[in-house]
Amino acid sequence: MTGTLDRHDDEAIGALALLGTHEPDRARDARVRARCHAALEKRRRLALSPARPDWRRTLEPAVVGAFCAVYLVEVLSRAIRLYRF
Repeated sequence: MTGTLDRHDDEAIGALALLGTHEPDRARDARVRARCHAALEKRRRLALSPARPDWRRTLEPAVVGAFCAVYLVEVLSRAIRLYRF
């Protein structure tokens, strides 16, 4: 029994020895590095540029707040009309 396991282990090790090493593609590596450096540079430039007001960040909460206020006023007015005798 031990002889067959040793034989299979030797075959597996022999098959692994036939495999070559994998070298990364240098051109692809250079392209990925260039894209990463460009993205980092863009992020750095945006961080250093003066902040502009973002109307979406200020307008959205204002609109949602206005709708909530109108809804609350309507609920209160109906409750007052309902419980007023």
